[in-house]
Amino acid sequence: MAARIDARRFDGKVALVTGAASGIGRATALRLAAEGAQVVAADRDRAGLDALLAELPSAKTLTYDAADGDASAAMAREAIAAFGRLDCVVCNAGIYRRAHFADITPVDWTTLFAINLGSVFRIVQAALPSLLESRGSVVATSSTSAEHGIAYAAHYSAAKAGITALMKSLAIEFASAGIRFNAVAPGRVKTSIGVGLKPLEGADERLATRPNRLAGKLDGGEPADIASLIAFLLSEDAAYITGTLITADGAQHLG
Repeated sequence: MAARIDARRFDGKVALVTGAASGIGRATALRLAAEGAQVVAADRDRAGLDALLAELPSAKTLTYDAADGDASAAMAREAIAAFGRLDCVVCNAGIYRRAHFADITPVDWTTLFAINLGSVFRIVQAALPSLLESRGSVVATSSTSAEHGIAYAAHYSAAKAGITALMKSLAIEFASAGIRFNAVAPGRVKTSIGVGLKPLEGADERLATRPNRLAGKLDGGEPADIASLIAFLLSEDAAYITGTLITADGAQHLG
């Protein structure tokens, strides 16, 4: 059942959401719009953005390649130009790749870091002048693997740990300017990344998965569960929260 939304915490605010064509990004774009935000939805998946636009016609959609740092920065500047301001940034775009560590190539490593971490750096840096004006808020999607690791995805875990460290570092540097930086760490979520992955040949899957424990979420959380957390962190309800990583995993990594 979808959560009832009564709040209008983002009236008059502009929010950029990356990875908005599907999964957590899509759910976040819809959630922020439902609470009054003017949403700029960005992704490389044009068809997915068109589907979002059919449901959210007020959104501005931008296509970009997160593997291209210059394209990421240009997209952020275009988002600002579209409405003349930027109050909230959700850095959610990312890819997940599984491989035995010995099989990860330098190209694999570089590509995953460029998309999952490098694009966050370029987007936030490009958005910084506008965020300074608005005393805005940034939330980036990390992962439980950033804290706990995960077998057969060392490059993914390392990049997600980098996101956590980046948000904490920026929170310290820009606290006096009133900009807040936080990260969320989803566990298993019902997205193309979170469920339905094909087994990796030769892998011991017991090392790569842990069971969810929360009743009603045993097969994974919903994208909307993470979107509601992101919306909270972006809002003034979280005005005293910065530099933190909040886990949402149905007790997956406890015990």
